[in-house]
Amino acid sequence: MFLVKFINHITKIPLLKKFSYLFIFLVLFSFSKADAQQQLATHIQIPAYSNMTVAQIFQVLNEKHGTLFSFNSNILQTDSVIQVSAYKGSLYGFLDHTLGKEYSFKEIGKHIIIQYTPQRMAVDVEVQSQDKNKVVITGYIKNIRTNTPISDASIFDRDALLSTLTDKNGYFELDVKKKISLIAVNVSKAMFRDTSVLVIFPIDTEVGNKKRKYGYFTGYEQDNGFYRSFFGRVFLSPAQSIQNMNLGGLFLYSPYQISMTPGLSSHGFIRSQIVNKFSINILGGSTAGVKGLEIGGVFNLNQYDMEGVQLVGGFNVVGGDVNGVQVAGISNQVFGDVKGVQLTGGLNKADTVKGVQISGIGNMMKEGTGATQLAGGFNQSKGTVSNQVAGIANIGNKVKGIQLAGLVNIADSSDYPIGLLNLIKNGEKSISVAIDQDAYLGVQFRSGGRVLYSILGAHVSLKDDNTARYAFEAGLGAIFLHGSRFMLRAEISSRNQFTDKFKLLSNNHSSFRLIPELRLNKKLSVFVAPSFNYVSKEDDAVTQAGKTLWKVWGRDKNRNSLFGGGAVGLMLKL
Repeated sequence: MFLVKFINHITKIPLLKKFSYLFIFLVLFSFSKADAQQQLATHIQIPAYSNMTVAQIFQVLNEKHGTLFSFNSNILQTDSVIQVSAYKGSLYGFLDHTLGKEYSFKEIGKHIIIQYTPQRMAVDVEVQSQDKNKVVITGYIKNIRTNTPISDASIFDRDALLSTLTDKNGYFELDVKKKISLIAVNVSKAMFRDTSVLVIFPIDTEVGNKKRKYGYFTGYEQDNGFYRSFFGRVFLSPAQSIQNMNLGGLFLYSPYQISMTPGLSSHGFIRSQIVNKFSINILGGSTAGVKGLEIGGVFNLNQYDMEGVQLVGGFNVVGGDVNGVQVAGISNQVFGDVKGVQLTGGLNKADTVKGVQISGIGNMMKEGTGATQLAGGFNQSKGTVSNQVAGIANIGNKVKGIQLAGLVNIADSSDYPIGLLNLIKNGEKSISVAIDQDAYLGVQFRSGGRVLYSILGAHVSLKDDNTARYAFEAGLGAIFLHGSRFMLRAEISSRNQFTDKFKLLSNNHSSFRLIPELRLNKKLSVFVAPSFNYVSKEDDAVTQAGKTLWKVWGRDKNRNSLFGGGAVGLMLKL
């Protein structure tokens, strides 16, 4: 602050004010040390440890000082055994001594970011003045050890939201379009230690504006498939991927942004590192994330997290987590976790979901302990899911609640599946042969969970005088008692009946039955099943006056009949 006030003071002197774009001061310093003002400067005292892993050392620091570490597991092996000498001093000094000079450390928020940076760079900058309101900073970036140019290094200023990349000769130009007195030219490149050059201009302007808020995505060190996805390859430029690799999880906040396409944004090249409160993309846009509202015509691409509401006519793609609501005409794809609602006419896809997925075609996720999936087509969960409802099929690993499908349910574990066919690994799968009170011989296949199951059956009449020669059955059953020798089931079913030429008849047979089942061995059991039935009169039968006929046993072909019945048979567990 003293230096800034000093510069403001000298610019008021008439002689110096003539040189309003004079380059006053250039300071080269380590970016990692510039950010290390709180946790990294904390005074710590560590006793000597022998045969400790890096992970255990980090655990000790976390327990004693609340320090959180973020790093890529590919560059730092936490199971490596090291010898730790007694230490008293700053946290930065301890990390630098313990891990070595090839690593650098940045403090962002509550996290200490560890990077593997064996290389060093040299920064040479010049200031080109064009008019009183614009300055162009140019320069070259070189490898300090080999003196060779460094291409594709990210040059940025986090407060002014300026950014660019060096060319193959290590050259860059950074346009400063606003009246500002101080620019921190930050330089980042993968495998190189971050470096900053502080450029101060004696521009006649107000100084002391609030510094721009910035942060760090803690999940960056993990494998992020956003840039390797179809959307990342098609809609993002190679330069954006390079900048993402150089800057890592660093992001800045901005109140708003407007873009026509990902390449035409109000934030320019640094757009992919900015989190906006309000973002509008006419065709499509690419940002670091959203913390508020984002509206897109065709697509919204967020490199990391989305918190709030995201609306688009086509695709929403989020590389991190979602906390809020996504609404898309075609697809919502989230590479991280979802807490909230995904709604689309097409496909929803996420890693872990705690909320609701609603789609016209399908929902896909890896894990959803507290999630419900509703789809016109299909639902898929590779892990646990609470409920699945689909027009065609549900596929899950462990389903805690209801699994309802128009056609088929598939799961390792699902106690309450409802569908024509249920393929549950640890559930019910059996076939039975039985004869009922009207001399129909039936074969029934039961499939489902440990509680609910579905019934599919085919029946043939053993009497020659029956108009309904054949019948096909579908139903739902439940297991109430499940003992080693005795089981009790309850079932409801409906039969569609056909003539001997397989012509569908209008009369229908509905049943409710109790099935006491006695196990003969682990696979085979015998049962006698009393039932309560309703059958409408047969086609072309003589109509008799009166209401529906109640009978104790068997039906009446000429009337709608409510009657008691039963069946006896054998059941084989598959």
